[in-house]
Amino acid sequence: MKNYHYYLLDWDGNLAQTLHIWLEVFRTVLDKRGIHKTDHEIAETFGKFRDYIEIWNIKDGKELHDEARTLAKQKLPDVELYPDALEVLYGLHAAGKKLALITTSTHDNVEHLLEKFEIKNLFDVIVAGDDVAHHKPHPESLEKALVELGGSKDQAVMIGDSDKDLGAAQNFGIDSILFYPEEHAVFYDLEKLQKHNPTYVIGDFKQILLTV
Repeated sequence: MKNYHYYLLDWDGNLAQTLHIWLEVFRTVLDKRGIHKTDHEIAETFGKFRDYIEIWNIKDGKELHDEARTLAKQKLPDVELYPDALEVLYGLHAAGKKLALITTSTHDNVEHLLEKFEIKNLFDVIVAGDDVAHHKPHPESLEKALVELGGSKDQAVMIGDSDKDLGAAQNFGIDSILFYPEEHAVFYDLEKLQKHNPTYVIGDFKQILLTV
């Protein structure tokens, strides 16, 4: 695997085991309105749910979205990191790599968890959903992070679990690593994700350390 210097890491479903939480809260608010979707269909909305409000003909889209966020806030404090996430973050930091957290979640949904796990200081840059006008797969958040890091595209890699992460890397013109452990098959179709041409696909997060 190529050696990189700038690591842009997604939060939900990549460092933090939050996918089941978001799946549960969105299923709850959708079922409440008689809208029944599969796990994959709901997972496809992560990070871009507003786009599906019209597609699914949801009449009270803002109310639904706010309701889901409120339910998530109640559950997110109990979230855990993926196995080996801490080892990888500390390993990259110790190797002198520059780290950026890139997430569509807002600061208020992430900051307290970074403090809980005592990892906020490991990130040189944090770009949350409320820092940008356009979310992934738009490359704005990646570009903002790399500018703040003072980095170059040829030495940067985006690490994430979704088509939004891979698409953002494609649109920005940098390499990408798809994190796809076995349990992610519930949420994502691997064949669809591979259409975004990730540079690498890993099932074990520790494989990232092979790029050091």
